[in-house]
Amino acid sequence: MAEKLLLIDASSSIFRAFYALPSFANAKGVPTNATLGFTTMLQKLLRETQPDYLVVVWDSPGPKRRVELSPDYKATRDATPEDLRAQIPQIREIVDAYRLATREFPGEEADDVIATLARQAEAQQLEVLIVSGDKDLFQLVGPNVVVLDTDKDQRIGPKEVEERFGVPPAQMLDLRALTGDPSDNIPGVRGVGQKTAAKLISEFGSLDALLDRADEIKAKGQREKIVAGREDARLSRELSRLREDLPLPLVLDELRIVEPDRERLVALFRELEFKRLLDELDAGASDPEVETLSVETTLVADEPALRQLVQRLSGSAELGLALVIEPEEPMRGELLGVALACEDGASFVPASPLGGDRAIELLAPLFESGRRTWAGYDLKRDCVALLRRGVELRGELRDAPLAAYIADSSQQVRNPEFLARAYLGRQLPSDEEVLGRGAKRRARSELPEAELAGFEGTRVATALALLPAVQEQLLERGQLELFTELEVPLLPVLARMEHAGVRVDEAALETLSREIERDLGAHERRVYELAGEEFKINSPKQLQQILFEKLALPASKRTKTGFSTDESVLEELALEHELPRELLSWRKLSKLRSTYVDTLPKLVHPETGRLHCRFHQTVAATGRLSASNPNLQNIPVRTPVGQRIRASFIPAEGRLLLSADYSQIELRILAHLSRDEALLAAFARDEDIHVRTASDVFGVAQDQVTPDQRSQTKAINFGIIYGSSAFGIARQLGIAQGDAAALIKAYFERYPGVRVFLDQAVAQAREQGFAETLQGRRRYLPDLHSRNRVLRSAAERMATNSVIQGTAADVIKRAMIRLDADLRADRAPRASMILQVHDELVFEVVPEDADALAERVRDRMQDVPEVSVPIRVHLGRGQNWLEAH
Repeated sequence: MAEKLLLIDASSSIFRAFYALPSFANAKGVPTNATLGFTTMLQKLLRETQPDYLVVVWDSPGPKRRVELSPDYKATRDATPEDLRAQIPQIREIVDAYRLATREFPGEEADDVIATLARQAEAQQLEVLIVSGDKDLFQLVGPNVVVLDTDKDQRIGPKEVEERFGVPPAQMLDLRALTGDPSDNIPGVRGVGQKTAAKLISEFGSLDALLDRADEIKAKGQREKIVAGREDARLSRELSRLREDLPLPLVLDELRIVEPDRERLVALFRELEFKRLLDELDAGASDPEVETLSVETTLVADEPALRQLVQRLSGSAELGLALVIEPEEPMRGELLGVALACEDGASFVPASPLGGDRAIELLAPLFESGRRTWAGYDLKRDCVALLRRGVELRGELRDAPLAAYIADSSQQVRNPEFLARAYLGRQLPSDEEVLGRGAKRRARSELPEAELAGFEGTRVATALALLPAVQEQLLERGQLELFTELEVPLLPVLARMEHAGVRVDEAALETLSREIERDLGAHERRVYELAGEEFKINSPKQLQQILFEKLALPASKRTKTGFSTDESVLEELALEHELPRELLSWRKLSKLRSTYVDTLPKLVHPETGRLHCRFHQTVAATGRLSASNPNLQNIPVRTPVGQRIRASFIPAEGRLLLSADYSQIELRILAHLSRDEALLAAFARDEDIHVRTASDVFGVAQDQVTPDQRSQTKAINFGIIYGSSAFGIARQLGIAQGDAAALIKAYFERYPGVRVFLDQAVAQAREQGFAETLQGRRRYLPDLHSRNRVLRSAAERMATNSVIQGTAADVIKRAMIRLDADLRADRAPRASMILQVHDELVFEVVPEDADALAERVRDRMQDVPEVSVPIRVHLGRGQNWLEAH
């Protein structure tokens, strides 16, 4: 059997790892996702391919040969993200610690080094395995050379190349000459796609023959394209050609796999917090610097023992709590047990043999006394699960992820293992370690009772231990009041809203679904008519062929499977052709149907007959609430289908819905923060701010402002908050970019205070490292110092909109807390708060109490003393959400 040489394209593999994994970092804030992905891939390759020799091949720094051929080569590529650039030294260290050979060559790319080594290895009868996502390397494929696609876990040999591209590996260079590669600025022949290129090369035998005999091409359109693109094809071939003759001798003894430097790997994995990789090195248990947490947990499995536990804990001022339910949806999950922790240790009360309801009944005095502080990892979920069982958790609620979110909203706050490492310096057993991964993952109900008790007991004890450390950090940063006076009181309010739920008209949604099905059919027929054939609309590959080969529309973004057909691409193409416009309409309608119209009825609870969506305090970095199951925030307000969906939300029998929506709250906050005299005066006079802005920008009287002018300045008003560029506003309004830039310039000339505020907000955030709301909510923005212009610009937009949106979020949260207290008071109207969507609150109320509720809601929501601009609330009521809004 031939020996194996594994050649790893470092840059390709690192980029794939970076974009395949979500962004995360260790406790020191060092980004680690690309490093973890690359290292995991490396270990998998070593384990599964068992090579005799291995080389990690790097691109060389400095000018490249291909740039001399074409200055445009790779000129339009985005700069390497700072988070990725920071990880490359880590990866090089890990490669060194594995004692792997590396190669690079001045002025050449990794592809050329790989080609040179691969051809020498072939000559020495080695089996060559190339790990890369670069299609140029398919030129090298042969009987003893394969490319490994680690994303798809696929070996690509000669057969696979020909099946995928329509030509054998020996003709891949000619194919690339015709198709080019937009991601590298290799032009190819304009309008010639892969299928056409493969057909022409197969017909003529080679690129040279094709170019020499172009007049023999039968299809006139293809003939004209090839003739016009001859020089581009020849240039593209040279840019795609791999060098196989670099002076890099293949000395096998230097490339042989040896034992890694385990001590160095342990140190690196510990620093980067790669617990699983440490375990795989069998070094985790012997690591003296990281203590793995394990708390002795007592099983409380009968009624006398549970009564004793309640008595023992009744004097505790602080307790940790976790209701163990499966699935974890609090309105649906089955209770498996209750984990409790105090300073003396942890206890676990299994739902059997006591029975879950009986266990909760006996524990209820602890839950409802209101005399203690409760700590946990998701106390809102626990509150909802208890409310479902007729019990209310009272006292001070101290949710560890919520506290950590206030400290830094970019942290992995919903990961208990991360919080334990970051704040306690200890290792907490993860779900994967206890339950397993993938197909082998067990449900919690499958764990032996003692093992489940130990796992949950340790976790809840850690939550209790975490709070002092996190709260101390909040105190140091002046954020403890934001946590204790705003986020903590909001938690039970949201729990009550989740438990209350909202009713939907299932029959109306079923009717709407049938109507949408007919409309989708009409859109499909029109798409087929414009395309001149039927195809699978949901197939990116078939859509690429229609758009970029058959219709020859200009392609832009590239993906792994060809040119992108995402929404942004279709929006650009829609300016040139009707078919992309029809596709966009079809997609939007299809998405609304699948996301809401057909899904909402499935989410109706079988016991309550209502939807119980979940509200999240720790997701949006700005401090805004988000929702899931379903996400009501994304239902469009102005489209006919979006309005029909809203109309399907109805009150209980004998009640109506009341909606209270802040009027332009973010613009009012902008006026307060900027102190711009014109904005302040407009709001003081209670003018329509968009009409006023249009009047100022266009220089006309307010009663002469046209609807189009109001629409344009409305886009600018909100664009200022969201940091929209002239390009973004032009695209939104369908006007020229120059016209949008002129509108923005006129806006800032009329409202100079806004420009000053925006500049000062960015400067202050850059100086202190974070943006901050009026209530002290922070958003850390390290990319403000990035050398990458794209990342830096994004951080600058966040610096301004986080202040405005975050302040608006804090305003509505405080109103919710006050209104909830009013509704729970004896004198309150008979009503319940059931939804929060953006700047809107929705209530369910008996009709005779609607006036009293409306008055109270207006008073509470408009009472914002820290904002000097008058706050206004729009109130409406009706028999469905659309009517009320």
